[in-house]
Amino acid sequence: MILNALFVDFDSFFASVEQAEDPDNLAGRPVAVVPLQADTTCCIAASYEAKAFGVKTGTGVAEARRLCPDIAFVQARHEVYIAYHHKLLRAIESCIPIDEVASIDEVACRLTGTWRQRDRAEGVAAAIKAAVRRKAAVTCSIGIAPNRFLAKTASKMDKPDGITVLEAADLPDALYRLELGELHGVGPRMLARLRAAGIRDVRTLCAAGPAELAAIWGGVGGERMHAALRGAPSFERPSARATVGHSHVLPPDMRRDALAVRVAHRLLQKAAWRLRGQGLVAGGMTLDLGYVDGRRWHGKRRLDASDDTLALSRVLRALWDDRPRRRAGLLKVGVTLTHLSAARGRSLDLFGDGRQRSRLNAAVDALNGRFGKQAVYLGGAHGAMDAAPMRIAFTRIPDPVVED
Repeated sequence: MILNALFVDFDSFFASVEQAEDPDNLAGRPVAVVPLQADTTCCIAASYEAKAFGVKTGTGVAEARRLCPDIAFVQARHEVYIAYHHKLLRAIESCIPIDEVASIDEVACRLTGTWRQRDRAEGVAAAIKAAVRRKAAVTCSIGIAPNRFLAKTASKMDKPDGITVLEAADLPDALYRLELGELHGVGPRMLARLRAAGIRDVRTLCAAGPAELAAIWGGVGGERMHAALRGAPSFERPSARATVGHSHVLPPDMRRDALAVRVAHRLLQKAAWRLRGQGLVAGGMTLDLGYVDGRRWHGKRRLDASDDTLALSRVLRALWDDRPRRRAGLLKVGVTLTHLSAARGRSLDLFGDGRQRSRLNAAVDALNGRFGKQAVYLGGAHGAMDAAPMRIAFTRIPDPVVED
């Protein structure tokens, strides 16, 4: 079985970028990246120096400070991370073609020809690491294996700054030291199902037959996991966008309903712009609210498929009016457009003004694209256009023009 896949995983990407940007103050120091400078928020990234103290993604700021008194909190600068992302892609492509950008900090490459030989594969991995360090002063960990699933797994086995090769002769024994949750595709729900079936470690998982895993997974996913663990070619399911949305943790001075609703409208207008840019319409909307006392509220509505900001704003207002009135202040707002379908070929309302609205939205998008997000916007977002700045979901790299 030959080596077919090489997977690059940038080490503690957001925190490493901040250390590279400010080496005099941050290099070698525990660093946590936060969405805003407030004790009520949590860390969205941590450097390896911070991880050594137990700080990780999701750790609250107050807890992080308790664990590591010397930690430096840096407010996230997503436009900088996107710039580094593209810079690092160019560094990798100077060594080997990129097969897929898996996320903001992960890149998959296909090994072909003589690159499938172990010494050549390790050589190109070393070249990538040198190019990445030279281009951006950050490090990466690389996995090499017979399929992408195993290469991705291997990239996390010697972090930071490691190279791990898994050959057929190494399998499955080399995987036994991993925790079940470290395997791609084994999230909290699947972990619970595996444990309920008596599978509590990777050794037992590897010993299970394809039929047993199919029963646990509830279908062909279990058979694919069985094959992937043994080095069979990965099955990469083509993905279709299921939702478009944004969320925002509110700073303390915006945790009143009258201000939070403006942020919700800002989030919706960003989502509607993205929706139109992708040639989609939405048939549903959800509004998620989180409160400072830890409680949450989730409202959803179906609607006639639309990409019109004004029509979507009316749905948002109806959802907002349905929210429970609570004494506790709002901490987080999220707006998600759901039930997406292609805009092309949809039927417009025979008696409506759909064509005029489409032209209006196109004009607004063009103006905002040229002059910035505050050129034209609906009044519901007034006072919040600087709120909810661009955020990176790790599986999606945003367009700074649309999402600034």
